Order: sequence, then C-alpha cells, then structure tokens
Amino acid sequence: MKRKERRVRGGSIATAAPIDPVTAGALAEALNAAFANHQAGAFAEAERLYRHILSFRPDHPDLHSRLGAVLMAQGKAVEATAEFELAIVLQPDLFEAHANLAQVYLAGGRVEMALEEAIRSLELKDTPPGRIFVARCLRLVRFTADDGRVRQLAMRALTESWARPRDLTGVCISIIKLNAAVRDGIAKANATWPARLGSTELLGSSSLSAALANDELLCRLLEHDPLTDIGLERLLTNIRGAMLTLARSEAKCDDRLLDFYCSLARQCFINEYVYAITDSEAKQARQLRHSFEKALTSGDTFPVLWPVVVAAYFPLHTLSNAEILLQRPWPQSVNAVMVQQIKEPAQERSIASAIAALTQIEPQPSIAVDGEANKIAYPRWVAVPSQQPLVANISIPPKAIDILIAGCASGLSAVELARQANNARVLAIDFNLASLSYGKRMAQNFGLTNLEFAQADLMKGNALGKQFDFIHCSGLLDHLVTPWEGWRILLGLLRPGGTMQVGVHSDIARRRIAAARALIDKQGYQMQPSDIRKCREDLIATDDPLAASLTQWADFFTISECRDLLFDVHEQQLTLHDIKSFLTANDIEFGGFIVDASTGNRFAARFADPAAITDLDSWASFAAETPDAFPATYQFWVRKRAETPG
Repeated sequence: MKRKERRVRGGSIATAAPIDPVTAGALAEALNAAFANHQAGAFAEAERLYRHILSFRPDHPDLHSRLGAVLMAQGKAVEATAEFELAIVLQPDLFEAHANLAQVYLAGGRVEMALEEAIRSLELKDTPPGRIFVARCLRLVRFTADDGRVRQLAMRALTESWARPRDLTGVCISIIKLNAAVRDGIAKANATWPARLGSTELLGSSSLSAALANDELLCRLLEHDPLTDIGLERLLTNIRGAMLTLARSEAKCDDRLLDFYCSLARQCFINEYVYAITDSEAKQARQLRHSFEKALTSGDTFPVLWPVVVAAYFPLHTLSNAEILLQRPWPQSVNAVMVQQIKEPAQERSIASAIAALTQIEPQPSIAVDGEANKIAYPRWVAVPSQQPLVANISIPPKAIDILIAGCASGLSAVELARQANNARVLAIDFNLASLSYGKRMAQNFGLTNLEFAQADLMKGNALGKQFDFIHCSGLLDHLVTPWEGWRILLGLLRPGGTMQVGVHSDIARRRIAAARALIDKQGYQMQPSDIRKCREDLIATDDPLAASLTQWADFFTISECRDLLFDVHEQQLTLHDIKSFLTANDIEFGGFIVDASTGNRFAARFADPAAITDLDSWASFAAETPDAFPATYQFWVRKRAETPG
C-alpha cells in the first residue's frame, strides 16, 4: 500500500497577517467558546466560531483539525475531509487529524485510505482506540503485496488481541498466501485433490518446509482460530498426512518444523478435526495411536513427534493414561499442545460439576440439537479483544446493571462484555454443559468476578426469578422449536426500559442453508463427524452457487459450527415482516440494525428520511434490494417501553 501524494483542496495556503493585541484577545475568547461548544455537542456554533478564528489564522493546523471534527459530527464528510487533509499538510505529524481522517475515509467506504491514515496515526501515537480502529480496517482489506510492514501489523493485531481472531483471519490469510512457496503448495494440493501429495514432495521441498516453519504469522493464526480458506486447508491436510508418514518412520525433524507441527495439531483441535481424511490415513492414525498408548502404558520411550501427530488426529485427553504426559518435560511448543488437549479439558471436567442448573433440565432440550453436540464445547476460542465493545450502537450506563447472555455457547461474548463492563453483573446461560465449562475456565483465566455461568433451558426462563437491564441473544431464537414463545419469555425477563440485542439468520442465509440441506437430504448424511466431512467436500465441489457460498462462512470450518449451521432441520424462519408483527403485538420498540458504515451509508442514500432507520418495512425493502447487505444474519436491537408513572 503506497502512500499517496496529498494535495490541499482549494489551492494554496494563505499566510496569516500579524494580529493586534485587541484582536488576539477576542480570538482567544472565541477559541475558548468554540472549545466549550464543541465539548457540549453544539457543533454548528462550534463550526461558526472555528471558521471565524481561521479567517484570521488560516495556517493553524490544530484549528483545521478541530473544524474537521465538528464537520464530521454533523455528517459533512466532504468538508471534514478537506479540513483534515489541510491540517496534515500544515503539520504532517498531527495525530488527531490522521485519526479523524481515517474515520471519515472508512465511513465513505474508502477502506485502504482509511487503513493508511489509521496506521499513520498509530505510528504517531499508539493508543488502544487506535489499535481497535486499525483492526476494524484490517478485517475489511486483503493485501496483494507484503513489504513486511503489513505482516508486522497483522501479527500485532492478532497476538495483542486488537480484535477477535476470527475478525483478522481473512487479512492474515491474504498475507500468508503472498509467500510464493505457500502459494505453489496450495496450487499443487488443489490440482491433485482429493488425492494426496507424497510426503517427499511436501516436506522434501526445502522452500515449502522453510516457508511453513518460518512463518510466525501462520503459526500464531493456527493457534488462535480456525483457518477459513479451502486451498490452505487442503495444503494443511496434506501436511498432516505427511506428518503421519514421518512419525511412523520414526524419522527426526528439526526444531522449527516441530514447532510448526505443534501449531497444526492445535489447529486441528480448535477446528474439531474437520479436515478430510482418507480410509488409509485413518487406519494409519489409529495404528499410531495404539502404538503410542501402548508405549505410555508400558513406560517405553517414543519419538517426540508421536504425541504431536496423534494430537493432530485425536484429542489427547481421550487417550488411555494421557495424564502421564503432563508429568514429563517437553519442548515449549509440545507442552502447549499438552496444555490445550489434556490439562485444560481436565479443568473443564472439574468445573462442570460446580455449574448450577437454574431451571429443570430435560433430556430433550427446547433447542433442536443433536444430543452429542451438547457434550462438546463449541466454538473453541483462545483470545478476546482487550477493549472492543460487544454492544454496537448501545451505550451501557455507568450504574450497576444486570445483563443476561441467552445462549452463551462457550462464553466468548459473555467474557468480552464482563471484561468491558465491570460495573455489570453478567449471567450467561446455555443448555450445553461442556460449552459452559469452557467459558467458565476462560473467565477464570481473566480473573472475572462479575460473570456467572449457569445451565438453563430458555423455555423455562421464568424460573430464573429476576429481570435484566440488557439481554444479548444471538444465534438462538431461530434454532428454538418455538422461537416466538422463546422471545416472549426473554421479553418477560427484560426490565421496562431495558434493551435487547438480537441476531437471527437473514433470508438470503436461509436460502443458502436450504440449498445445502437439499444436498444433505439427497446423500442421507447424518450428524456424525465423518458425514460432516463428506458433506463439506460435496459443498466445495457443488455447482449450486447458493450452497457453495456457505464455504465462505467461518462456521463452515469447524465440525460443531458446521453441524449447527447445516444439520439443524428444525430451524425456524423469522422474516423481517414477521419480526415487525411480533414487536408490534408485544409493544416493543425497534431500535435499528447493527451494520457496518458502508451498509449504513447505502441505506441512508436509499431512504433519506431519518425516521427510516427504525422502520422495519424500509429495512425489509432494502434487504430485498441489497441482499449482500445481510449475507448471514440480521443483528438488531429492540427496547422495552418504560413504565409510565401513575
């Protein structure tokens, strides 16, 4: 990304003439008044005063930057842009001007220019809000060249938790694939698929081995979140098979390759062993597992690569005598695998016994899921953003409040919110005890004392015996057997004046899922992992564009999320018109959709009336005309009306 030459709009910069003391005093008073009005939100008056002062001091960079800020606050993007650009010409190291200009560019859909300015502002002053904004930009870009600067930036964003790892996966993959050896390896894997490349062709290639072993960004990404790229997945699937061949031959590998293999084993655990596996490979993996378990039981020695390769095919905690492995010294990268696959699952099993059940738990839950799914913690996550707000467009009051996360799964949203709103008492409920245990373990890692995890059936939510100021419910309602009744129960738990953030599948998402389910029904696939792997291969190869588009979703890249996405045959359809009818019938205010700046700008261009922002009919028309605006979910918020006195 090259820095563009900056030009000042409107011609040359005027030079200020000397100012007499009387005028200087008046300007000082005007400046104080401008600051006060700016701070108070009286932007029009602040604009007038800033312009007045600038008529005397046109070469003052900070005043141009402040004028740009009040123009931006009034939605005058073009004028604001000109002021920020002029401020930067006058003072290139003016941090605030770069930061604000980045926001204007992003709001206008000029993502690359926004990122350029955001990076420059971060270079001038490294602040938490600056990091968060850079991460917002990074999730929207894909790089076609790597000068080392962008790789370093992506690495910091990922390892320092500037955003959720999943928000950064796409940009990190775009950088990783710029390596010629990796790109060539992907091309070979794709060309021969579903046949596998030979281990000599893969690991015998010094360029590919070096590219994989020395790519720190790739290794850290493997350890943080599922990789969401089919070509890279196929290459890694081939590499895993080559690791198995290497382990069975008991050949040695150097330390850097061992570290990479450990990262790949951790990735396989995170994605729940979603990678395709041939019958021959599965047999060899079982044989290696048997040999390894036998060596553990007898106390025999074994190559250090054995537990790493077994961990790439089976969770280590499922092995006989797995706890013995925690008592041995290991290289740091191997020890990380042991912690992930033996120590942490043991902690979760211990935690499970202490998690309270707040409602009666029936053998058949109200949410339509396979029984085995409730024995697995998902989605597995390893990091949370340090300061990124969970609740978009909704300000959480400073007073102590009660928050409910309904359908918290493995607790990512609950932990994020509890960390950011330490004044809040957060209750996270789910039916899945394994997921709750995972979330509680992660919460304990952060020392959170304001977050409680509990098992509960939402349809018996009235038994909770309390009300909440804010309820977050995403990905649950349209999976309930009776979603409208479930929503009414949640509204009953919401205090008057309280807010609820809701997420449900969009219409276009449901059409894509329906296309995939037609394929599933035709093939007779069941919910077990082996069938999910076969189903994924069919979807990758299908010529149905709707079904094939699901391969671009992050949910496609883990076993449990793929099961949840594609195999829940009871998913209910909640259209925007149905949602409007429900809200009207229950006297609930629609507060608006949570969308990115580009979608918001497109909606505003289509519906000029500001009132349209809370009109569901307008949004339904917009969604029908612009299906790419909601490719997966509708995320919106509603408010329960406050009780009127008397």
